[in-house]
Amino acid sequence: MAKFALLIGVSEYSAGLRPISSAILDVEAMRRVLEHPDMGAFDQVTVLPNPDKGSMEKAVEVLFANRQKDDLVLLYFSGHGLKAQNARFFLSTRETGRDQNGDFRRATALAATKLQEYITDSHSQRQIIILDCCFSGALVQGMPIKGEFNIQEELGGKGRAILTSSSPIEYSFESEDNDLSIYTKYLVEGIETGAADQDGDQLISVNELHEYASERVKEAAPAMTPKFYLSLEGDDTIYLARSPLAANDPKFKYRKIVEDIIKKWNDEDIKDYCFKEEDFSAADRAVLDATIDQLNLSPDEARTIETEVLNPLLRRRDNIKKYRNAFRKIIAAANHTPLKNKDIESLKKLQIIYGLRDEDIQFIEKKVKASLMEKILHSIKTLKPQSFKLNLLFSIGIASIAVVSLFAIYRPDNCSKQTGDFISEGEEVLNYSQSFNKKKGAEYFAQCDYQKALLRFKDAWQQDRLDPETLIYLNNALLEANKMPYYTIAVAVSIPKNQNDFNDDDGDSRANEMLRGVAQLQTKINLGILNDNDPFLKYFPDQDFINKKAINGKGLKVVITNDENDELLAQKTASSLSQRPEILGVVGHYPSEMTVATVDIYNQNNLVLISPGSTTSELTKYPRKNFLRTVFSSDQQSPAIAKFLQEKSIKKVVGFYSEGSPFSESFFNSFKTIFTRPPFSGTVVKLDEFDLGNNFKAEEAIQELRRQTEAKITETIGLVLFPKAIGNAQGDAIRLIKLNNSQNWVIGSWGLRSSRTLEQIDNLQPFQKFVIAVPWDSLTSPNKNFLKDAKILWTTTSVNAITALSYDATLALTKALEKANTPTRINILEHLKSREFLVTKGATGTIQFDENGDRKKLDENGDPQDPSVEFVHIVECRTLSSDFAFVPIKYPTAKDAGLSCLNSPKKPSP
Repeated sequence: MAKFALLIGVSEYSAGLRPISSAILDVEAMRRVLEHPDMGAFDQVTVLPNPDKGSMEKAVEVLFANRQKDDLVLLYFSGHGLKAQNARFFLSTRETGRDQNGDFRRATALAATKLQEYITDSHSQRQIIILDCCFSGALVQGMPIKGEFNIQEELGGKGRAILTSSSPIEYSFESEDNDLSIYTKYLVEGIETGAADQDGDQLISVNELHEYASERVKEAAPAMTPKFYLSLEGDDTIYLARSPLAANDPKFKYRKIVEDIIKKWNDEDIKDYCFKEEDFSAADRAVLDATIDQLNLSPDEARTIETEVLNPLLRRRDNIKKYRNAFRKIIAAANHTPLKNKDIESLKKLQIIYGLRDEDIQFIEKKVKASLMEKILHSIKTLKPQSFKLNLLFSIGIASIAVVSLFAIYRPDNCSKQTGDFISEGEEVLNYSQSFNKKKGAEYFAQCDYQKALLRFKDAWQQDRLDPETLIYLNNALLEANKMPYYTIAVAVSIPKNQNDFNDDDGDSRANEMLRGVAQLQTKINLGILNDNDPFLKYFPDQDFINKKAINGKGLKVVITNDENDELLAQKTASSLSQRPEILGVVGHYPSEMTVATVDIYNQNNLVLISPGSTTSELTKYPRKNFLRTVFSSDQQSPAIAKFLQEKSIKKVVGFYSEGSPFSESFFNSFKTIFTRPPFSGTVVKLDEFDLGNNFKAEEAIQELRRQTEAKITETIGLVLFPKAIGNAQGDAIRLIKLNNSQNWVIGSWGLRSSRTLEQIDNLQPFQKFVIAVPWDSLTSPNKNFLKDAKILWTTTSVNAITALSYDATLALTKALEKANTPTRINILEHLKSREFLVTKGATGTIQFDENGDRKKLDENGDPQDPSVEFVHIVECRTLSSDFAFVPIKYPTAKDAGLSCLNSPKKPSP
């Protein structure tokens, strides 16, 4: 058995990527402990500073080649990690840079897929991969930000341990001076001091080392969470090093005692240390002093050990001081007037740089507010008597202005509403519908003046009965103004940053469709806690809801969060939601991309996530205990698509999808697996050069398709289109359908059932053989009462599947709340995953989940049946907004489907 290590550090880059000064220091520190005969005792340690692409790849190949089964092989990388547009990941080299568009040349970086090949081909069954690595390549205030991608599938494998510096939610970074990066610093410290030897057996396993480094990192920067993946048989592990200190060494024993004391500190203890700058409590100090005497340690030796153990908290304390001082300066510069948006954005950047949580920021700002108020009041009290009459009114006026300004910045202690964080329960408008009354209602809500907010939201709701955000805020204001008891859940939606980016369904964004489903059930619940003569009923113009019912006598508050279709922002808001203990569950996200990016964050905090739109099979293949969905997964929908093609005598299919998209790629792979196996036994072809949403050329795709089939496209070949919901992928799919011109059957995924599709049709001919697989359609809904309620509330029965599935996600969550006498995040999840959990009368039918969180398909009697997919096609139906409509394929025309269409001539093209 031999031990081999390759340590790669990249600190220098081409234009567009800033240097990472700590990278070379990181590899030297790792070499020190790995080569040490009493620590790592590695037989061979190769250091590769600032390599080019060829040198790096060759060194990696040599590291893993010609190894024996029992050899220990370790690869360490410190530097920039990069994510391509197709979500493929790369490790940078000194040749790597970014152009003015933020893109990098892939030929200059080592792809994770290539790295996987070398690792997998190795005979070694003891492999350790350590990535202290930035996967965004972004910069904040001159500090390279580091963020970890989901590599379990990219690099994982049997006999392999993977350690990464952070999770997808946060940033990890090197310090402002020339120190090591935080993660590597504590990896080295854990080995060098023996502190990572948790069980005192004088051996340090990868598990113990990561646990030690992770705990220390989170003490120093609590907003950062290192990740660890291990794939071994049973309880086996990989031992990386020996502990340099014997378990009976006095210094080792004292360090363990100090660490045990700090581990028992609760959040208040840590606040005392970091914010009040208090040391150990009197009781802890007494224990430590007695231990020092017992172990015959000198005061200097003991203090050195204490300082080393407290070092992460000292870092955190220092960062808190820096943020507090910066905050004071910004307020002083503003002269006690409300902060401008640019100041708030700067503070947000500082929070990220210093690794502080939202609750840390709130505590700091509260302390600063109290200090400023104390100074203002003191200045009034200390006025000289002879000038008192002259200055009284003036001083009171100044004090009043200052107080008003402070409240505009902070708000009172009992009104802790925060704006600008992409999270709102009424204090901020998140969507593009910003009427005067709605904005005023948000202003009053932010000041906790719920009665005035209620009046304004009521007026805004009456003006726009299709705005679900207003209705949710109206409900929340009603609960607060009437001091009603309630439970709190959140809904996570994606409202694009720019209004022109909307890929909306039926004239509204997907975000609004989700919010309608949540708002509809919230309103039913909250009306259920009002008496028939309750004066608050006047704020709801229609109360004729079927089966109005509260949750165990309580209402429902809904918190909305917007991720803007941005994975980093989604992770940030997910972390913030998770830290709010009153939030008992989350409905969302709709796109699989956002769901995959956030599910582990919620999971770490035992917060259930029920998605109405994420179909990716990744969440079935790698299930999370907290994840469920009301939409059927791609694995469940694929057989129905395969059967449709079989019924059309189609044996060969050409597929187009968006590479790197969890939804799109997963759907294609699921379909391919199903269609190529019995009973279908078909063929699926993928044209690799053509990627929906990524410089897709529809004309060349059709030409290449014809060349590959060596003839014109025939009736025996079908097309399947799985474009991602973000960007231009769906537009690319529509152009391809037009060029196909009904020569072949085309099946599209759910997202193509949108008003955007209808808007691009000027001639129905190219769409004669085009159908879309949808999870639900209002014209064939099993729950007519749901549609009646929608008609009352939204004044229309044209309800999208997203609304229905979001309603069902909220319904399942509230039923779990109802079953728990005292709901907690944990027992809510237990109820949802229970075999006995069953919800009838959902908008889309009966709701029950399997052990992976996937939805079971049940008939009206609760008996299992195959998952259904509704196929819809496009028919002529002129309305005020369009010339066409979607209807289930069992209806040949709009008239057969019972739609009301105008008889006027077709609208002229603009």
